Amino acid sequence: MRRLLLALSLLLVPTAHAAEPQIDEVRAAWDACSKLLDAAPDDWTGWRRNFDGGYADHFEFHDGGDSAASVLVQTWLIDAIATQTDTSCFRPDGSLAFIYSEMVSSNMAAGATGPAITREGRLYFAPDGHLLQLLKRITEAGQPVAPIDNDKYQLARGCGLTAPHATVDDVRSHLIAELGDIEGTRGKYVPEPLDWCGMEVE
Repeated sequence: MRRLLLALSLLLVPTAHAAEPQIDEVRAAWDACSKLLDAAPDDWTGWRRNFDGGYADHFEFHDGGDSAASVLVQTWLIDAIATQTDTSCFRPDGSLAFIYSEMVSSNMAAGATGPAITREGRLYFAPDGHLLQLLKRITEAGQPVAPIDNDKYQLARGCGLTAPHATVDDVRSHLIAELGDIEGTRGKYVPEPLDWCGMEVE
């Protein structure tokens, strides 16, 4: 049900300024997720797969357990010229609270050897799954330099990999689909991509 609510909510145009108490709640969840990562950065379940041609796929689930925050860190190396990392933060009840998405590559507008730039997305979710707020920008050396659609700052790849997991249960289902359960049985999990770069903010 939560997954359906998330899918439906993503069709809506997010507001630029959600109610401050809701954003504060998401920030508190993110603080808990950050502490989990800081406390045990290498305590995760998942995989790190490296392929030919400069491609890789990492899936690292930091399971906080019942009544605690959990974190999923997904990383893709793309054609050895771009890296995308999506960090998803889940509340103690298992609902998705926040995604921080970043892609790093050379600034292709300045040539393949141009300075590194980052496309950043911050997605804030309510406990019922709807998108509260979306912030997006391009940074260089940690400083904001442009909105994401800018001729002077072009990433090597487009924005198309983000596929939110609506709940911790979805993350676990994805793990079983890839790795199998304790008996070696694999389920089926089909990611639902989200083109947050193409969404408008009022």
